[in-house]
Parts: sequence; C-alpha cells; structure tokens
Amino acid sequence: MNHRTLAMSGRSAVCLAWAVIIALAPPTRADVVETIDRGELGGNVTMQSGDDTLTLTDANGQAQTFKLIDLDQVRFNVDVRVKRSDMVLLIDNDQGNGTRQKQAKIKLRAGLHRITIPYWQAGGDHKLAVYAAGPGINGRAELSPATLRCFRDTEDAVDASLGIDEKGYRLPELGLKEASNRRRMLSRSRYRLYVGQEEGLALSVGSLSGMQLKRSGSTSALNTGMLNEHNQNVGVVFDGFFKADKDGEYTFTLISDDGSQLYFGLVESFSSESLSEPPVHTPWRAELANSGKAMGQLKSIADETMTLHLPLVSDVTVALSHARAVWIKKADPSAINRDNEPGNQDTVYLKDKNDPEAIRSVNGKVSGLDDTSLTFIFRGEERTIARDRVVGLVFRHDSRPTPSSPGMHQMLELQGGQALPCRVTSIDKHVTFELLGGGKATPPREVVRAMRIENGRQIDLTQLAPNAEEAIPYFGLKLPHKVNTDFSGKPIKLYDEKTYQRGLAVHSKSRLHYKLKPNCERFQATFGLLNPGGKLGDITARVLGDGEVLWQKENITADTGVIDVDVPLEFVERLVLEVDFGEGQNVGDRAAWCNPRLIYSSEGQTP
Repeated sequence: MNHRTLAMSGRSAVCLAWAVIIALAPPTRADVVETIDRGELGGNVTMQSGDDTLTLTDANGQAQTFKLIDLDQVRFNVDVRVKRSDMVLLIDNDQGNGTRQKQAKIKLRAGLHRITIPYWQAGGDHKLAVYAAGPGINGRAELSPATLRCFRDTEDAVDASLGIDEKGYRLPELGLKEASNRRRMLSRSRYRLYVGQEEGLALSVGSLSGMQLKRSGSTSALNTGMLNEHNQNVGVVFDGFFKADKDGEYTFTLISDDGSQLYFGLVESFSSESLSEPPVHTPWRAELANSGKAMGQLKSIADETMTLHLPLVSDVTVALSHARAVWIKKADPSAINRDNEPGNQDTVYLKDKNDPEAIRSVNGKVSGLDDTSLTFIFRGEERTIARDRVVGLVFRHDSRPTPSSPGMHQMLELQGGQALPCRVTSIDKHVTFELLGGGKATPPREVVRAMRIENGRQIDLTQLAPNAEEAIPYFGLKLPHKVNTDFSGKPIKLYDEKTYQRGLAVHSKSRLHYKLKPNCERFQATFGLLNPGGKLGDITARVLGDGEVLWQKENITADTGVIDVDVPLEFVERLVLEVDFGEGQNVGDRAAWCNPRLIYSSEGQTP
C-alpha cells in the first residue's frame, strides 16, 4: 500500500497492530540465546510450563536444551530494525534503483515529532526531497527550518513517544511549550553521512549497516547536498523533529533516487525487516522493585495492590510492596523538590489548587484510587483528592512487608518501554509469566524483545548494594557513586558513543567494596570515562581481591576509549573496585563501570 493512514482508536488500533506484526514477520527471523560465556546460538526458542530450561531449535531442526541459570539473555526476533518501540514506518520507498515518489498520511497531535529518514545511493543521479501538507502549512511545502528542529548537542534526549491516543493521533515526543523552553534546539536536522566499500554496491536501506560513518552534523534542508564528491555507494541518515503546530492529519511525500524511507520515531539500526505499529496511548510510568519499569495506564489501587494496563500485554496487578512509584508521563521527578519524602510513609505529589503549575506534596498512606479520586490517609483521617490533580505517588509506608530476595528470575523487555521482573513459565506462540509481587500475563511473543536472566550464575552489581563505599575527595569534592545514571541524572555514555542502561558512575577517588559468596569465578565490566563529564579526566582504575591488585590500568583518558575488564576471582572473598587520581588531580575524573557483573560457577552459591 502506498498510503498508510494511522487513524485508529481503542481496540481497533491494537488489532491492526497485531495484524501488521503477523503479516510482516518473515520466517527468516531468529531468536538468539546468549550464554554466560558470551557464546551466541540462533534458532527458535521454546520453553515448557514450569521448567527452568529452554529449548533452542536451529534451522536444521536440531534441538539443544539450556538451563536458565547458565544463560545471560535470550533476544527474540533479532532482525527487527530498531530498538525503540515508538517507531512507525510511514513511507517505504526502498524498492531498488530509480526515481520514485510515495505518499502517506498520519494524524499528529501538536508538538515535536521525532522523524528519521535514511537514504542510499548505489550510483548515477541522486535525489531526495521530503514534503509535508497539513494544518498550518500553506499547500505542500518541502521540510525546512520552519518545520524542522534538532538538538544543538547529540547528548540531549527525550522520552519515546507514547504512540497513538484513543482518537488515533500520534503523540509528540515534545510538546510545543516544552520545546520552546529548550534553548539548545536548532531549526535544522542532524545528519550522518555513510560511505561504503567499492565492492558490493548499496541495494537497500539495510546496506547502511555495512557502511562507514564519514561525517555528521546539522543541515537546514533534507536533500543530498552534503554528498559532494560522493556519488555512489553512499547513504545519509537524517534525524530530528517535525514541528506540528496544530492537531490534524498531515500528508507526507517522499521522492528519491535511489531508495529512502520515512519513520516517525528514532531508528537506531537498519536491516531489511519491517516493524510493528506503536502502542496505544499510555500516560503513566511505574517504577517497580528489582529495577522494573512499566509504561501504561494506572487503572486502580485497592487492597494494597495496583492495577496497570500495559499496551499489547494486558492488565497486570502489582502489590504496592513491590512498587516504588508511579508518575504521570508529563512529570519529571528530577525537577520536583522531593526533600520532604519520609522513609516510612507514602508521598502524594499533586497540582496546587491555586496554581496548577506548582507541585505540592502530602505524606501519609495511599489506600485507594479509581477513575475520579485518590483516597489517602493523612494524620489518621481518610482524605479524598481529585485524581486529575495527582502527579505522582511514592510508596514507602512501613506497614507493607519488605520484599524478600527473589532469587533467580527473569527481566522481560517488551515493546512500549516495559522491563518487567518476573518468572517466565512458558514460551511458545505466547510468553507466559508471573510478575514478581503480581499476577500472570500471557502476551504474544512478538511483543517480547528480550529475556534477561537475573540472579542466576551471573549477578548484576547495579542491583547489589556495596557492603561499603569510600569517596575520598581531592579538594573537598565528595561524590557518592550513582547507579544507572551519570552525575547529572542522564543515561551513562562512554567515549565509544554508546549508551549503557546499567552501570556504576564514580568520581575519583572511590572504592566500592563487595563481599562475595563462595565459588565466584570472575568479574566482568566495560570501563571508561563518562562522555562528556570525563573529557579532561586522567585516572587509574584497579580491581582488588582480598587486598591484592588483580587488575590495573593507568592513565585512562577520553582518548583511551573503553576497556573490557575480565578478572578471575577464584577463592576471593572481598572485591574492591577502585578509581584513583591521575596526573590531572581530580579534574574530569568521572568514570563508570558499565554492565558490571559477577560470574559464579554452576555448582556455587549465588547471592
């Protein structure tokens, strides 16, 4: 189809999403099993009910069984094109050489919508033009500074779009008011120029994955002007935001010679496969115990449980003892004053009656929530708060039991931004799991991206609190370590330009102490200076076991890049991760141990 109109609502949006997934999933897709020793095997994964093993059947029909405890993770459908679930392939103009024009429509809410446009050229004439028509646009206009936006720095980031709302409109990544407050935005688009080898000309957008990045920057027009001397086997990826001034239906036209595509959403990698539609509108973010997170609709709170509707999954119920907080999507918890949160009560954050822009907090105990109101016990009396005033709930009341250690379990990563700590009981056409502290769910496997094994033979140090921490200042600056963020609260990024979801950010001089259980075999991590906070840094990193230096690297700088750390720990009882001052005193000495993990033997105990 040349025209894809994303105008759906409610249940029909979900049904169409599943139809697209099933229709476009080619038989060549494969699951990948990653073992703890980092070996990878491809095939089709199944798991029988109640069994802690899974079976991988390869393309020749040969089956192999693995114990979950010996695995790092399972990745499902590894040929999917992107890593973000908010993406929509609106126009696919990737059908070989020659000039073609395609058009499609999409309903957009007012705001800034992320767009990504990959283009490739095998040889001969090159051409690319992108036009838009819709509310506030005079006729059909080529995308220009009037409708384009990008960040001045590539470090800036925004949350993914929440997909399609109940009236069939795609929701923006940034609202118009929020975007106007972002001073570091330009009326341009960013681009990355890729050049391939002489042999094997580009044949599709998937060819970009094998090309070399030549340069990057920003541009005021989406065309091929930056190709210059490059006229064959080249590619350009544009990414930025389309500015929709009003709600409405927009028509986009894509003209290219050779191939191109137009996406709404951030595309992080390219292959030859197609994708699913985005999830239904989901206005709440939930923080769960054991590093879980969920994006969905907060339906109710009753009997010390919380019910969430997760798009493309189902309703799930979580005990409040296993929940940490819930926030409306528009709220930024890091920008709210949270100094008055007690450690033994719940906290409600709500809009002030007299000033809706102001946020106030009340401490007590959350006892219920329905479509219209929140019930809250304040100083022994039950109070009612209008639901539309509630911005966030933090669950810390000491009347709830502290969750026990879950032991070995799984973390399911699903479309829609879900990361659910659970126990998986079966995998076939559906994946059946029981949420830690909650009920069961059985989503189709097409929405499952990965299954990580937690607390098996490998232990993630970001989930294990140090037994002791030393932060030794140079000039009085004493910074405790951060878990899974840098010191400004942003995702961890090193000088390999990768973003790491898991890591321990540290500042010299620091020591993190861990007491190990018997039969711990290895410590593994990726280490480097934080980008950009560590640009001027010069540090020494050490791994110590029972006071003895087992690994050391001196004069680590931004130019060093990243370092893979793999240290045997046989018979070690106490592990210390140390970052020491270098030649520049403590200036820029901000680093991170990324994906830090302990590996135990299959016969040994695990924490």
